[in-house]
Amino acid sequence: MLESINLSGYFDRYSLTARVKPALFIVLPIILTSYILFEPLRTLLGSLLGILLACGVINFLANQMSSKGNLLQDKLFAKWGGAPTTIILRHSNDQLDKYTKQRYRKKLALQVSNFKNVSEKSEQQNPDDADQHYISAITYLKELTRDTQKYPLIFKENMNYGFSRNLLAFKTTAIIIILISLSISFLIIIVNFKDKYVDINSLSLVPPQYYVLIILHVMFLSIWCFMINESWVKTRAFIYAKRLLSSCEEIVIN
Repeated sequence: MLESINLSGYFDRYSLTARVKPALFIVLPIILTSYILFEPLRTLLGSLLGILLACGVINFLANQMSSKGNLLQDKLFAKWGGAPTTIILRHSNDQLDKYTKQRYRKKLALQVSNFKNVSEKSEQQNPDDADQHYISAITYLKELTRDTQKYPLIFKENMNYGFSRNLLAFKTTAIIIILISLSISFLIIIVNFKDKYVDINSLSLVPPQYYVLIILHVMFLSIWCFMINESWVKTRAFIYAKRLLSSCEEIVIN
């Protein structure tokens, strides 16, 4: 049902990918539970009301994504020792090979008026000042690569990073929703079929869609517990950082 709504008419591409899609993924378990367990929602009126309610919840969560995602980002950057876009330019970091990094630094020295190609010794002596140069260069690159048509890969990686970061920011909320949804599913199954249970063979009396629902909940729970984690977000963050930094070789100096 929700797929039939053209959400692109209400949200820009970044918001749709990095905020709305995570919000939809968060509430999907409760949506599935509602439509499978509550037959009135499968009527036309019930479906319309369900869609309106779901869209309201998704819109609310999407509006919370940016603030909560940024709070998580600040914590992660503090834990990692800085933003990946800054870390990657440091001599001490090996995310890029040193020759590629040297080439990028030379390009940035030509392009950014106040950028200093800080030596390894100077970086060690005054790391904070070195980081200020790196941050300035990255700010310059961000401003010059805002054209999503000209730099589609940077935009894509930025959306991918935003998607992963925002999912992680709502991980606890999502797991609570799944556990509540799973509990409701079990409760309704028990209430509806408790008088029919005689032996193990009586389990065949439970409609197959209920088993599918339980399996889906377990799958959702596994994804949130084992796949949506800091390591995934960090990987996406450094991929974006590398893509952004590589743009310095595409920029033409007039």
